[in-house]
Parts: sequence; structure tokens; C-alpha cells
Amino acid sequence: MRTEDELAGALRVAAERAPDEGDLLAGVATLRRRRTRRRIRMLAAATAVVVLGMGVRSVVLPGGGEVEVATTPSPTAALGMNAVPVDRLWPTAVLTVPATNADGMRYQPITGISATEVLLLAASVEEGTRIELYDAATKRARVVAEVPMKPTDVPPTVTADGENVAWMSYGRKNGVSVRRIWTAPLSGGKARLVTTISGPRADIDSLAINGDRIFWSERRGDVWGVPLSGGASERIPAGRGLRLLRWPWASDAPAGPDDSVRSQSKIVDLASGYTIEVVAPPGTRGLRCGPFWCLGHDETGSFLQRIDGSSMRRLDDRGSWGRLAMAPVFNRFAVSDDGIYDIATGRVAATEGRWTALSAGQPTIVYWEGGRDTLRVLNLAAVPSAQ
Repeated sequence: MRTEDELAGALRVAAERAPDEGDLLAGVATLRRRRTRRRIRMLAAATAVVVLGMGVRSVVLPGGGEVEVATTPSPTAALGMNAVPVDRLWPTAVLTVPATNADGMRYQPITGISATEVLLLAASVEEGTRIELYDAATKRARVVAEVPMKPTDVPPTVTADGENVAWMSYGRKNGVSVRRIWTAPLSGGKARLVTTISGPRADIDSLAINGDRIFWSERRGDVWGVPLSGGASERIPAGRGLRLLRWPWASDAPAGPDDSVRSQSKIVDLASGYTIEVVAPPGTRGLRCGPFWCLGHDETGSFLQRIDGSSMRRLDDRGSWGRLAMAPVFNRFAVSDDGIYDIATGRVAATEGRWTALSAGQPTIVYWEGGRDTLRVLNLAAVPSAQ
């Protein structure tokens, strides 16, 4: 096991070698979870502007992306679960978005693009489906791209970086599953078909865009990529048998959140091939890790730990921190339907409203009904750094 300084050095080298490798996340998910007290929608997607705090500091790359570099977090005294309303705890990271656009199309938030901008999926039977960008500062929305699909089709999986948006549509032809991957510039433009995948390889669970390439992983394992300009897709050698967590990281366990009790045993940097082994305590179930922090549970409850098994922190299980297996977001946030726990500060942010979980892969935003035909969106990437 490498020390954090050695790992940080390896990641810096990887950043210099591949300056466009951003911290990209998987696309909109399909797993539904009902909660009796409240619903939350957590959508996985890529984030163009990332503000990382505890445990990692962001290295801004020339291509506009970031990689995570380990630092040593300030020690947390106690894991008190006294939640603070998210508007009070992180007011600059919470935005108000209309629930519908001017044409009456219902909005579904996808990801935060900046501190004030949110990418939205707009859909209605009459108007079809399109991707829009809403700026909470100006209270204006603009169309990014029309999404070619039937009103009865399954909503697309969407991901974005700072320059482009990509999405995957679902369909069948002659009884065979078909997935089509499309792209358009984030500044606005016509949708362009990148590639079509059919048969067994069409069972895709994660999607990411990074610079001039689009990546995805099959549910059975294996990570693939294709140039943004189109052409033949290719299997990523270091990603054989793995599931994409967020570029460039992949895991040998489902990205989640899911009900699997299987624990992750490694995480791989697909850009360099470097593998980090996960140290799981005996009796651990559903352990999920990013490059530095893991979230899991055992017979006594849920806990956080470093990937090498050190710095274990028990969570108050009056909530549901261990119900769904999912790695901490940005190596900082443990997300559950009872709140968002900040590893950096030991604080818990609580939202209001009824919750529904829709995500697979790591969510970077959380949203809920705000009243008066609005949605409230928490952009985890915009939470201030804990200094």
C-alpha cells in the first residue's frame, strides 16, 4: 500500500500525462427507491466546476478538468448526527429552479455546471424532450439540444463536462436491446449520433464524457470508450471486468447506489492502470470506495474509513447511511435519504420535502420539491472548501 504522499505524486503524474482527465461522473440512473418520509432525487452526472474540500484538493488542469489529490483532513472530534438545514449550512450551494419551462415541459435536474448553472432534462408528451441550461443568477434558461426520442421512450442517461453534453437513448430493434450515444456542444447545437451499441454489450450502467472521448461500462463488467467525433469503440485495457465509477476511476463492484452486500476490493485509475487495493474489516458489507474514503456497514451499523482500512468513523444509524451501497461523493460526502454527511466537518445537511432516489453511480446534485412550482437543487460540487 502506498502512502498518501506517494499516491498524491502518482496522481499528479497522471494529471500531467493526461491534462483533459476530469472528475467525471456517470449519467442519469435508473434505480428507484421509495422512502416513506420524504423523497430525494439524486442524479449522477459529470461536473464541470468542482470545489473539493476535505481530504482532497482539486488540481485544475489546462483542459478544464480536475483530478483528486490526497491531503490529510483535520481530525473530526465526534460524529454528531444533529442535522442543520442545508440552506443554512451551505447557502451558496443551493439553487432554486423552476419545475417547468415556458412550454410547460417538466424539468429534471441532471448536474451542476457552475455555481449558478444547472443542466436540466425537459420533457412533455406534446413538446418532446430536450436538454436545457438554467442560470439561477439570471433566472433564464436556454436550449442546449433537442433529444431525438419518442415521448414513450425511457428517459436518456445524460452526462456533461465543461464543453459538451452526451446522452444515451434506450430502445429495441427486432427484440434486441439497442443503445445510441449522442452528443452536442454545451453552448448549444444539433444532436449528433456518436455510436450505436446492440446486443449483450448494450446493458450499460454508467456513462461519462471527458474532453474528446465518451466512456461507459457494461453492467457485467468492462469499460469502453469512443471518440467524441465518432468511430469504432474500444475496450479500455485497464477496465476489463470493472464498472465505471467516474473517469478515470473504475471499481470491481457496482457503482451504486444499490442493495448489493458485495464489498469492493479495488479501485483502478484507468488512465495509468494503477490499482489501489481496498482493506475491508471482517464482516463488512456493501463497502464502496473512491480513491481515498470508503462507506460501508456491518452488524453494528454504518461506518466511514480510509481505503487502507484506517481512520474508521462510526455513523449514527438512526438514519439510513448503510441502506444503499455508494462511495463517498468527491471523497467528502456520504449521501443518504436522511441527509448529507460532510466528512470534512462532521456536519450533516438536511433537506426538506419528499424523497425518491433515482441514482446509479455517484450523484453530484441532490434535489427536492421546493413549493410554488419550483425545485431546490443542492450542488455538492459547489459546497465551500473546508479550511
